[in-house]
Formats: sequence, C-alpha cells, structure tokens
Amino acid sequence: MAPGAHRSARRQVQVSGMSIWRRRPGAEQNYGISAGQRFFSPGRATVIWEVVTVARYTGDVAPHVRLSRVGSHHDGKTVSLDVLLDRRFYQPAR
Repeated sequence: MAPGAHRSARRQVQVSGMSIWRRRPGAEQNYGISAGQRFFSPGRATVIWEVVTVARYTGDVAPHVRLSRVGSHHDGKTVSLDVLLDRRFYQPAR
C-alpha cells in the first residue's frame, strides 16, 4: 500500500464493558440497587432505611449508598455498597 493511501474497508470492532471478576450487576446497573428500595438493619430496634442514591465519590474505590430513615427525613447516612449488600448488616425490607 502506498504512503498516504487509506484503506477503504476497515473492520470495526465493538467492545462492551464486562468484567470476569464481577458476577453481580455492575456500575451500569447500579449494582442491582435503585432509589426507593428499602432495607432494615437486624437487631433489637427495627429501623427501615430507604435508598436515596447510589454514588461513587472521588478517591473511594467502592461505590456508596445514601440512605434515609423512613419516617424521619432528617436522619440519613452513607454506607458502602458492600456493607448494604452484606446480610449481617442490612436485609431487604418486605
């Protein structure tokens, strides 16, 4: 092929984001968590928490979830997504 000549038929390859290490839904699906889902923390006092948002903060490796206490909008907290999905700390509310 002569210098400056262009190849007219280029093969295009489309690559989708996929990780062999992650078996659950990834960041593109908010890890299976969405706003409005409710969780409770097992223990004596059953407190229901509602997911406000799933966010990645600069400098943090793992995503975090902003929770709001149902019935008390002034009570909120941010926890790691891994902690929210750990059944020892939070369980889905029915």
